[in-house]
Amino acid sequence: MKTGSDPLPYELVSQKDLSEGMISRMHELMETCYDHVSSDRFREDLARKDWILVLPDPTGNIQGFSTLALNPCGLEESGFDILYSGDTVIHPEYWGGQSLVRGFFDTAGSILSSRGKPLFWYLLSKGHRTYMYLPLFFKRYFPAVEQAREFIPGSSLATFCSERLFPESWKPGRGVIHFSERHGQVNEALAEDTRNRAGHPQVDFFMERNPGFAEGDELVCVTELSPENLRRRTRAMMEAGMQRPLAWREGFCLA
Repeated sequence: MKTGSDPLPYELVSQKDLSEGMISRMHELMETCYDHVSSDRFREDLARKDWILVLPDPTGNIQGFSTLALNPCGLEESGFDILYSGDTVIHPEYWGGQSLVRGFFDTAGSILSSRGKPLFWYLLSKGHRTYMYLPLFFKRYFPAVEQAREFIPGSSLATFCSERLFPESWKPGRGVIHFSERHGQVNEALAEDTRNRAGHPQVDFFMERNPGFAEGDELVCVTELSPENLRRRTRAMMEAGMQRPLAWREGFCLA
């Protein structure tokens, strides 16, 4: 496994600047960890995103990525912004690295300083690895197993976003997105890995809140992207990004 000793760089790429080769490689990566990943649906979803964080290896081959959209589907409100993470995957050989984490918080810091509004993260968790970003990096988030760490506005923000982004698939009583047709789900090996981690409080909580994760249900999560809500290491990453507002980066002006 290539991890911290062999870190990948990260690049923020505008969706409109993706090449056909990059899109094909990204879909190929999705198929390494997820089942039922339709190429057409993947491309349709990608077209609705603003940017893609990509992790190229020394040869330029993409080994991980995350798609990002700011205020998708008219989610912008006068008082705050929503950053939505879509498809996210890292090749298993590079699990354990922090490149995608650094890239995400650097980008979030740039957006926050450029926009000057509170910024919230809308995150769909297909598996426990994605959910674990919340307890590892944030002080408060939703949903949380510990009441003291519960992000109080999270429930209303989860509903606000989900009703607009997934009106036919949002299940408010369960707090999940449930698609009538399979849209991509963790493969059986990863699902079994989650089950084998039973006994870990955060993994148990994820499986309790999202018992249909192996069939493709996605747990809706929300937290605030602010330095004050981050643990020390990730706070430093975000504060570094705040020194480089996105509007100052060539090709990424936020009017």
